[in-house]
Amino acid sequence: MEFHLQSESDIMEPISLLNKEKTLVLIGRAGNGKSSTGNNILRKKAFKSRTCMCELQKTVTKDGSTINVIDTPGLFDGSDSIEKEIIKCIDLAKDGIHAILVVFSVRTRFSEEEQVILSILQTLFGHKIVDYMIIVFTGGDELEYNKETLDDYIGQECPQPLKV
Repeated sequence: MEFHLQSESDIMEPISLLNKEKTLVLIGRAGNGKSSTGNNILRKKAFKSRTCMCELQKTVTKDGSTINVIDTPGLFDGSDSIEKEIIKCIDLAKDGIHAILVVFSVRTRFSEEEQVILSILQTLFGHKIVDYMIIVFTGGDELEYNKETLDDYIGQECPQPLKV
């Protein structure tokens, strides 16, 4: 499968204080909390868990800014390839993507699939993609319960792109 994307600057838009519309994309494994993270950002229950396709929801903040959030299906859950899902999300983000939120759950260890996601993003968009990535860890209550810190959780298993 071959994708013809223009330059990364055509897809990823530098954050500007003048632009009153921001688009965020949530990606990660099923069950990591992408939909819940999106609902928290939007401050409403807009996304349902177990999303089977890319979905766009938006909210307007008090200052009139619009926040678009694109929720994705759990990667590795369906027959479509990761690249196809990422391309679908790009189509929903017609005015560019301001950040990609990579959602991990501390209830599970980093998987090989999650490392593949990070590699695919770098392949599709170039190494500067990490400048647009926000890493989100869900399930912090689990760490508290086990008396662990985030550093304990990340430990030696941390994928290389996250070490930046």
